[in-house]
Amino acid sequence: MVKFEAKGLMPPVFTPVNEDQTINYDIIPKYAEFLVKSGIKSILVGGTTGEHMALSVTDRKKIIDAWVKAGKPLKLHLQVQVGGAPLRDVLDLAKYCELAGVDSLLTLPELYFKPTDVDSLVSYVELVAKAAPSLPVLYYHIPSMSNVTVNMPSFVTAATARIINFKGIKFTSNDLSEAAQVLRVLKDGQEMFLGADTLLAPAALLGIKSAIGTTFNIFPQLAQDILNAVEANDVQKAKALQEKLSLAVEAHTPEGPWVPIMKVGMELVTGIKVGPPLLPQKPLSVEQRSRIQTKLKALGLCN
Repeated sequence: MVKFEAKGLMPPVFTPVNEDQTINYDIIPKYAEFLVKSGIKSILVGGTTGEHMALSVTDRKKIIDAWVKAGKPLKLHLQVQVGGAPLRDVLDLAKYCELAGVDSLLTLPELYFKPTDVDSLVSYVELVAKAAPSLPVLYYHIPSMSNVTVNMPSFVTAATARIINFKGIKFTSNDLSEAAQVLRVLKDGQEMFLGADTLLAPAALLGIKSAIGTTFNIFPQLAQDILNAVEANDVQKAKALQEKLSLAVEAHTPEGPWVPIMKVGMELVTGIKVGPPLLPQKPLSVEQRSRIQTKLKALGLCN
């Protein structure tokens, strides 16, 4: 029986990139150590934050290997997102992860010939799950990027019935009503990860206690404090801490697309140089970077 035991905060790690657009593998061990020292027990490799949809399959495999090498000695649970590529490549990546020592898989839907109903989406995820039958497989619901808007409670119910190693969902949507419905249909051994950093506290109040969010790379303790406050029934503290995290996100968002701005935040706050985004996304200007730094300083989150 396939078991899935990852819970709590799971940062989707950045792909460190050099100025010449090559991958900076050398910094990954330091990055892994930083996360573990910050209390992180599991990570997602290859998510939206990791930009793997902009990489070749060969590069994706090399990055997976680098994180396995760095993360396994530190006892990090390694989840890898394998979608965002032609189906043959997705299945190749899933099989590769099973052999490489990865702990669980996450998959996006097919992004061009999109699933349009519950059955077609379940069929797609089933193919991925069968390619790596010993690994827990979760679905990555991110309608803002995938434009796949299938009803998630219905999908989770159907996927659970058909796919033996289907173990949950990353729910990157602001629709907490639908999220609560998903939570009700999950079975024992399955998990739901919220994908909206600015809704961590209200989601936790609904019972969603696990999350995958870019800001957990940058502000892991702040995010954990939010969950701890909810667990302690200190609603006012949870509200205040969530406001601080939301303001930290808002310090970035006026300056550009999500990954380029968050890569800047990561460097400013932690000192870990994850570099520019992968093309075709563009790095921020000196002025944009300075404005983010000024706002983070005002929040007491940056030197």
